[in-house]
Amino acid sequence: AVAMMRQSSAQAADCLRAHHASACTDVTGFGLVGHLLALLRPSGLGAEIELAKLPLLDGALDCVAAGIVSSLQPQNARLAETITAAEAVRTHPAWPLLFDPQTSGGLLAAVPSDEAKACVAELRELGYGQASIIGRIRPVVTTALSVI
Repeated sequence: AVAMMRQSSAQAADCLRAHHASACTDVTGFGLVGHLLALLRPSGLGAEIELAKLPLLDGALDCVAAGIVSSLQPQNARLAETITAAEAVRTHPAWPLLFDPQTSGGLLAAVPSDEAKACVAELRELGYGQASIIGRIRPVVTTALSVI
């Protein structure tokens, strides 16, 4: 965890710009859901997140299973009301991690779908081994998230 937190995001930011990212944020105190909502609200768009594709640090699921969560996680979990069909995935082991307030938790970016795979491949070549596509942006009537 320390090694990952010490890794600079500078090269990742350059890579994301080169692949025409339209929005980007670092995942910190508001967790993945909070930061994703902040990116989506101005556009009126929604997103679909695939829980199985979330890059997680070794031991993260073990901590959650043991009931160990960050002190701000319960406060962030109130954002679950923004997730459609949340009841269907609340039992997924990674569910609580959607609301985990990371410190230096990496970057979350919106990259055009036709560039996403190449962007992830380049990020991995640059040393960001957990870079992945975790979902997609989609139009909705109101800003909402869907987790599958």
